[in-house]
Amino acid sequence: MFNELFARLKYNRDRALLAFWVSTGARAEGLLTALQRDALPGQQLIGIILKGSREYRQVPASPDAFVWLRLSQQEEWERGVPRGRNQPLWWTLRRPWRPLEYPAARAMFDRANELLGSNWTLHDLRHTAAYRMARDPKMPLTDV
Repeated sequence: MFNELFARLKYNRDRALLAFWVSTGARAEGLLTALQRDALPGQQLIGIILKGSREYRQVPASPDAFVWLRLSQQEEWERGVPRGRNQPLWWTLRRPWRPLEYPAARAMFDRANELLGSNWTLHDLRHTAAYRMARDPKMPLTDV
């Protein structure tokens, strides 16, 4: 079902977000507050702020997530979305450009759910990530 949900997404930004959520197990808010400097594709790491401790942590992410991110960034930069290391990583799709916040990300995910007839939540992606990580003997344990 995950593959079908992924295919229903309309934008590369949304595919990138979904790929990061399901490969890192990061909380939605942790990923949404990342800056452009936090994405390290060469190391396959993304930096997030942990809930509670507010600690900054770099966590591994899938190569696919970085591919979708780069495709998304290229489209955004061509449209004039702000670019720079200290700029947000995630932006709204329409002008005026604003950092993507949780309610808008949730609405995107809810629209995909409607098309699929499912009722997943963004938190369910953490469970999917945990399940995948638990089955991967090479995956280091993290507490994101």
